Amino acid sequence: YYPTNDLVTAPEILFFWVARMMMVGHEFKGEAPFKNVYLTGIVRDKLGRKMSKSLGNSPDPLDLIEKYGADGVRVGMLFSSPAGNDLMFDESHCEQGRNFANKIWNAFRLVKGWEVDENLSNPNETAIAWFENRFNQALTEIEENFKQYRLSEALIATYKLVWDDFCAWYLEMVKPVYQQPIDAATYKATVTFFENILKIVHPFMPFLTEELWHDSLFGERAELDCCIVSQQPKVGEINTKLLNEISTIKEVVSEIRNTRNQKQISPKEALPLAIKSNSEIAYQTYVPILAKLGNLTEVTFIQDKLSGAVNFIAGTDEFFIELANQIDVEAERERIQKELNYLQGFLKSVTAKLSNERFVQNAKPEIVANEQQKKADAEAKIVMLEEGLAG
Repeated sequence: YYPTNDLVTAPEILFFWVARMMMVGHEFKGEAPFKNVYLTGIVRDKLGRKMSKSLGNSPDPLDLIEKYGADGVRVGMLFSSPAGNDLMFDESHCEQGRNFANKIWNAFRLVKGWEVDENLSNPNETAIAWFENRFNQALTEIEENFKQYRLSEALIATYKLVWDDFCAWYLEMVKPVYQQPIDAATYKATVTFFENILKIVHPFMPFLTEELWHDSLFGERAELDCCIVSQQPKVGEINTKLLNEISTIKEVVSEIRNTRNQKQISPKEALPLAIKSNSEIAYQTYVPILAKLGNLTEVTFIQDKLSGAVNFIAGTDEFFIELANQIDVEAERERIQKELNYLQGFLKSVTAKLSNERFVQNAKPEIVANEQQKKADAEAKIVMLEEGLAG
């Protein structure tokens, strides 16, 4: 009886034990006892030293669990566990794991606290469609990492999906105004997303996810209807066009927030945004998201540059924020010149790469196409910035 296809062991006993198990299995049963061997590394401290009592660099796991929680320690260890390499333990990773657990818990509290109004229409179809596609994209990456036994990379992909895409962006897109109800369609979609998130987070954080899994937010469950035995989500279709467009919208929102920080403008103060683009229709769908996340009074489309306004570039389009008398013209020119210098250096490196015949001939076509797109985008941005300086 062979209980598993996989053996998890240390490299130092590869010959003394693992190889002999293989030989004995073939000798007496005519087949290998396992198909895959996962070699774990040695746990070392952040200075690269082996853990030992004499050095005093070996923490008590129970103390760590008491401080960061079992799931926090588990995630902290996996954050620093690249496949096949030694594990450089750093207690700060356990703190990061605890913070991840807190993030999920706070997101759960937010969603559970929503009041649902069945009569409201759904204003969040675009946000819902985006996260569904982003989830499928991340799930593809996570499954591929699991197939290759890259557990740390699978965790990092999961972490980014939950922390960045779900908590920092999706929930901000769809959450209702303070003390206002949410529509039923958005609520149902969000709960479904959250349930699927619990499933993919469960291998890394079994205690927290199992606790939340049995909460009434996700409906009544039988005692043995546990997250650990639930069916994993299946990868659906991925709309890369939608993902790329929302990526640009996120870039615009980030630039608006950076402008607020640089000019010391309160997040509560609404601002006007003007967009100079050759594809106005591409932004029309996303105006509500832009206005909500950027706290904008209005979003307008223009043909000519706005003088006396802060401008930035996202994708290949130019954006302007009018700030009345708050603009330091000289400081703005310095900022534009700094960005221009960076882009010129970036363009030089991309051009050099594309001029390398070996790279063009040996790289995958999609990688070459991606580099060519980077080159075209950089050239377009440089033209816009140079026009801004000339004006």
